[in-house]
Order: sequence, then structure tokens, then C-alpha cells
Amino acid sequence: MLSTPLAKSNPRNRIPLRTAVTAHGKFHPRIYSTKVVKSNGRTANPIPPTRRVPAITHPLILWNPESIQMTFEIPRIEDEFTPWLNILVEHGFKNKPFILGETFSSSWLARKEWVLPDGQPNKEYLKQAYGNSLVPILMNGSDYKSTTLTEFLENMRDPKVYLKDWHFQNQFGTSVYKLHPFFSRDFVNCEKWTTEKSKNPFGDDYRFVYIGAAESWTKFHADVVSSYSWSANICGRKKWFMMPPGKEHFFKCNFSESGFVEDIRDFPNLFEQAEVVTFIQEPGEIVFVPSNWYHQVHNLADTISINHNWMNSTNLHIVHKFLNQRKHDVKHELRDCLDSFQKNEFDEKVEELLFIDARLNISKFLQLCELVKESRSKSQHEYLCKVHSSDMCVRN
Repeated sequence: MLSTPLAKSNPRNRIPLRTAVTAHGKFHPRIYSTKVVKSNGRTANPIPPTRRVPAITHPLILWNPESIQMTFEIPRIEDEFTPWLNILVEHGFKNKPFILGETFSSSWLARKEWVLPDGQPNKEYLKQAYGNSLVPILMNGSDYKSTTLTEFLENMRDPKVYLKDWHFQNQFGTSVYKLHPFFSRDFVNCEKWTTEKSKNPFGDDYRFVYIGAAESWTKFHADVVSSYSWSANICGRKKWFMMPPGKEHFFKCNFSESGFVEDIRDFPNLFEQAEVVTFIQEPGEIVFVPSNWYHQVHNLADTISINHNWMNSTNLHIVHKFLNQRKHDVKHELRDCLDSFQKNEFDEKVEELLFIDARLNISKFLQLCELVKESRSKSQHEYLCKVHSSDMCVRN
């Protein structure tokens, strides 16, 4: 799950507007990412005071009268023959998470070649097959550097070092896994323009491999541009914390770049009000993260995962809403510079900064919609990327 660019361009990795503006010159020095610092330099407490809220009925909430407490559960789909259209209706259109059981990935080459019989990563195979590849390494949760896969695997024991957002598929293709048909309806990664960078509105794909030691983790965040994401455990186990859209405000923090606390485990007293869902992802399972479901993920063992960020017709309206809000934020931060530009020049700068911040802007979004419209108008059948075709797609 891309935290942010397609360096990856995640809300958690996104470039603060202050940095972006300085890099482009001619901008006001007190511009910050999406929050306005008060003139006296003070900020509010990182967590708002706990307050009473009315009980909220949510489809994923189950009331256990015996324990007199709220419990949360995300459905697991174990039947490999579940029609993908059912999943589309119940989870895509309704923006609800689910977990596919390990049988959905049992035939993947990655699960056979990348994993030892004891469930540990097959480091020797990975080094032999991909060892010379340069991979992005996140250090101490904030700084990226590049190294070879071999060097990373030989020093993988440190949980503060995490291989994230590796564009494995760009280098080696997708033969090591197969897309479930629900995931193949993907305007970002499964279209003719995905591999044509000159036409791709995103400039790149959003397909990644993550490798992390036990106790490595990903900070509290929502996925880039309100996209969907899915994450498949090739090996290892993960503990997830997830919450419905709108509940993330309980964990706001003015002292962090993201605007939220880094670790929600420090505030367990807020979990019930925020409707936090906690679950374990087992080896082979695939988690679907809907748009704007904030989450935090911890590797309980040495773990390898394959991840996509994506969007299609069921969440385009959510992405568009996100972009409009971010555009409003950019304009607000640039308000003191308005007199320095002609209107058309100002609008161009807003779009430029929006793309730097979110790795997508309104004009690129409209370009994507036109590409989809043109593609669908030329054929009665939806285009399916050849590298992602599978028997399962035909069967369902």
C-alpha cells in the first residue's frame, strides 16, 4: 500500500507543500502541508479531548450482549468460487473491507518460490533471482535510500529498516501472482496505458513488493489519493488496525507532518469511539482496503507482501472529492501569493503543486477518465491486461 510517489506518493510520504513551494521558487515561506500554523507559533494538543459521541450503527459492528462491549469483524471469503460480481456489489460499491482466504493465492509462484517450507522468506532464491536489483529502503520510518536486494536481505534483521514500494512488477512482470477478477478492474495498473508512461496520468504504475523483518511496521495513514489497495501476504503474519472513513479525526495531531499520530496503539482509550477494527492477516491471505479507511500495519514475523493501489468506476467519485479538497487546501495555502500571478498562471501553479503533493491532479484525473471512456467506446468488452488474465477471470 503506497503510503505516497509513486516515490511513492502516499499521504504518509507526500511532499509537504512548504518543501514543494520552496523548490519551485516565488512562493511564500510560511506555506505548510495542509494545516495552517497559528501566527503565535502555537499548536493544539495532538489528540482532541475525549468527548461523548452517540452510538453509531455500522455494518461491521457486532453487539455482544454477554460482554456488554462493541466488537468488530471483517468478513473472510474462503470460497474460491464466490462470484466476483457479488464481491463488487457488497464491498466495491459499499466501500467495505474484506479478506480473501489463502486458497485464493495458493497457486501463485511467489508462494512456492519465495517461501521456505518453514514459512520463512527464501532469501537465497530471492538473492539469486533478483539480488542485483536496486530497491527502496525506508530507514527509521522517514528516510528512503536505495540498495541492492541482496544487501537488504543480508541485513534484514533490523525492524527499523523496511523494503517498501519496490516496483518489482515493472522489472520482472506479474507472472509470480494472479489477480482475482475483482482486483483486475483497475484503471491504474491493468490498462493499456499502464506501461506507456507518456500516456499514463500517474506517470507510473502502483504495484509493489514489501519485505520487512518481524516488528517492522507502517505508520497510521490512508492510501494515496483515496485509492483502493489490496495486500497479499506471501509469507509472514501481520496485525492490522483499521477504521471506517471519518473516524480518523480521533487521532489527529498537529505536531506530525501527516497531521495524525504515528502509532494509534498509544491511545487505546479512543479505539471504541473510533470503531477501530483489529485483525491478523495470515500467510496467503489478501486484504482489501477500501478508500479512506485509515490503517496501521505491523509485521509479526519476517514478511513479504505484494500490494496494489488502484481505482475503478466504483471509487472514482471518492478520488475526485479528495482531489477537489486538496486543491482547495493548496489554494488556501497560496492565498498570500495570489497577487503575484495572473489567474491562469496561478491555476497552473495550483495544479503543479497538487500533483507534487498527491501525485495526481484534476487535469490528470480528467485525462484518466477520457482514456477509460475512449478505451471502452472502441470495444464491447472491457480491456483486460494480458499479464493479468487467468482461468479464474474466465471462470467467474
